[in-house]
Amino acid sequence: MAFSSRRRNYLLTPHRKDGLIEWMKSMLNHSFVLDALDTTAADTFSHFEMLIDEHRKAEALALIDPNNIPPSRLKQLVPTVGTFHTHLPLRKAFIAYNKKYALTKRKFISISFNELRHILNLAQIMALRTGATGAGDGDGNRSPKDVSFRANLKDWENSPGTSQISNFLKNQSLLPPPMSLGESVVAASTSSISTQLLATVSTNMSESTSTKSTATSPCASKASQNDTGTFKGPKMITFDGDQTLYSDGANFEGNPELANYLYLLLRNGVTLAVVTAAGYEYEVEKYETRLSGLLSFFKARELPAEDCERFYLFGGECNYLLKMGSDYRLHPVKEHGAGGWITATRHLEEAPGNWDEDQIQSLLDVAEESITNSISELNIRGRCLRKKRAVGMIASEGITITREALDESVLRVQEKLDSHANVILPFCAFNGGSDVWIDCGNKRVGVSILASYLGMPVNETIHVGDQFLNTGNDFAARDICPCIWITNPDETTYILKSILRLAGASFETSNNTYEYSLQLRGIDEKESFSDTNDDFADDSEQLLPEEKKINFSTMVQRHNIAM
Repeated sequence: MAFSSRRRNYLLTPHRKDGLIEWMKSMLNHSFVLDALDTTAADTFSHFEMLIDEHRKAEALALIDPNNIPPSRLKQLVPTVGTFHTHLPLRKAFIAYNKKYALTKRKFISISFNELRHILNLAQIMALRTGATGAGDGDGNRSPKDVSFRANLKDWENSPGTSQISNFLKNQSLLPPPMSLGESVVAASTSSISTQLLATVSTNMSESTSTKSTATSPCASKASQNDTGTFKGPKMITFDGDQTLYSDGANFEGNPELANYLYLLLRNGVTLAVVTAAGYEYEVEKYETRLSGLLSFFKARELPAEDCERFYLFGGECNYLLKMGSDYRLHPVKEHGAGGWITATRHLEEAPGNWDEDQIQSLLDVAEESITNSISELNIRGRCLRKKRAVGMIASEGITITREALDESVLRVQEKLDSHANVILPFCAFNGGSDVWIDCGNKRVGVSILASYLGMPVNETIHVGDQFLNTGNDFAARDICPCIWITNPDETTYILKSILRLAGASFETSNNTYEYSLQLRGIDEKESFSDTNDDFADDSEQLLPEEKKINFSTMVQRHNIAM
């Protein structure tokens, strides 16, 4: 990419770092310098795991007695650390990741920020794998004889990485042209190209009865799930839009692999929701344009009506709720009255149903003033745009606003809103990559509304996004549910594939059932794993490698590289 060098250097800026991952990286650098990662890395991740569990207990106690509970050790080491909603099996995630990518075998490159991000993502997916890590109770308890999960993880270890899968599909020439909502394109998508694609990636088309909803919300019965009897994963997954489901500023068009995984999640009873900053009020056509290829894919696959009703879109962070109907179009969800989402979620303190119009205008007035001042003082060639519940800074035609100017504008407006006496509503001020937006509400509010309205437990919900730094609009979601940090749609595709695999999803095409991951690798039959092949065995019983002599010059070289 043209900006790769710039992005690498820009990570040196403090506000573009994540405190927890940076601290974990520094702890691992000591072992890397001493060439001891092979023998100490797993124990280091066990230490991380222990500190996180201790932090979770301290936060729980602080809710009961906030005045007498000292901060956890992790909070003292990483003051910016947030909330962990589940136990994270970091040691097991590291062992699996290391088997796949051989991190501890490297001589000159230590474990990177992105690799730690991937390990944390994997640990979070494992934590929400029902029956594997105690999803729902948060304690991480799992039967040591969970053979199916060990087999699923083994398959994950042996599967190709993100770029390899994308290249495989491209080499097979199976990617169809960009899809749209036009009838002609939909019809074409059911022709030979679509048939070839659908035959290549197998899907689970088995029908079964819906499980009983645990919700007490007005629409809980409508959100009831199909129980395939095999899926053991999150109950709901929410997504950012730009740079998560589709490229920044683009639309969801020609990405059938990602569309297929979303389809499979719906077929396996998972509720999906796009929680996006795009705020077009209830101009449905504009949202449909952004998701045109995905909606066309669902239509071409004839997604059943009961599964369609589990696909939602929340526009403007938490302001405009839409749902897909059996016609594969988006429809506004009723706001007020019996069953209305605003009426039903007023018990949530931050919900839009409790906002006063004067409070909304006060927030927008302060944001508009700050953006106008930034444009003037920083000589930004752009303009301020005010919407019903948002204020934005947009570049003039043909102009690119520098990243530094965007971040400066965001941090200025955040400080202004945080300190202003008349601003009491939740908000989100973020760098959109080429612009700046300030929304009434944020994704913490959006996800909590969806969870409450649909009767989904937040600790069995995952939010997937690319902006988890303090100038991004996914940052607030960390407060309400487990999160997965990705950087592009390819990583989203890989994450969903991993969720499906570790959840034990199976797929059918014609009369043949097989794991889709094996097909992508060109394997015709399933691999079998014995009960003794335990990827989660206590590796403390394993024999350590022979003691290695440390070369001092190599140690110095490693130290200089790590620094």
